[in-house]
Amino acid sequence: MALYDQFAPIYQRGPYVRFSLGLVEAILPDYFDEISIAPAKILDIACGEGSFAVAMAKSGYCMTGIDLSAQMIDLAKASAQEEKQDIQFLIEDMRSIPFKNQYDVATCFFDSLNYMLTVADLQDVFKGAFRALKRGGVFIFDMNTIYGLAVDWMREETYIQNEKSDFIEIHRQTFDYENLIATMILTVFQKQGDLWRRIDETHRERGYPVADIQFLLLEAGFEIMGMFGNLGKRSELQTTSPRVWFSARKP
Repeated sequence: MALYDQFAPIYQRGPYVRFSLGLVEAILPDYFDEISIAPAKILDIACGEGSFAVAMAKSGYCMTGIDLSAQMIDLAKASAQEEKQDIQFLIEDMRSIPFKNQYDVATCFFDSLNYMLTVADLQDVFKGAFRALKRGGVFIFDMNTIYGLAVDWMREETYIQNEKSDFIEIHRQTFDYENLIATMILTVFQKQGDLWRRIDETHRERGYPVADIQFLLLEAGFEIMGMFGNLGKRSELQTTSPRVWFSARKP
């Protein structure tokens, strides 16, 4: 069973979707204007439950979303149908993106690339995004930095992430300094009738030196357009930035 297949309905009811909606409402339209692009077709890599793709489709973009979790894709399709948006959602591994020269923009947001635990896997995603884009197309993504995983994540090693009347979501986190991998054990107790069901998933994210990310983008064929600590503010990356944002163009 893929990660998020059990957790997907809980994820959809958590605070995570605010990240996607904030990009649509306040960040990406301005950034598109700033870099002088007017994309028609956008590929959302690791689209999750579809909140970003659906919101972008409602803003007039032609969207495709891919994700490895069948449950996430089912939720995304249901959301698109509810909002009357014609979006292609596909179960695909982002290490083997099946498109070529089709999209004006590719996106990959909110920790998704940190799930690539080897350099080879991350390189495969970058190469796939490059193939999927038309000439002049732009790849926009973010990743947790090593600082973000090793310091920000570890400020609270155990905490309640979300609590509703019918479930409670608990996170427990550790960091492997030798391999730069953060491990989050996600436990959910979900009420089902008079009983409570326990769900456990183990999520691992790797932090990469920024120079390595830059090198892999260039190796894939991209030209790096911008690198930020915060895309909305266009702020420079700092040693204490929890995230790094990149935009890269296919020549």
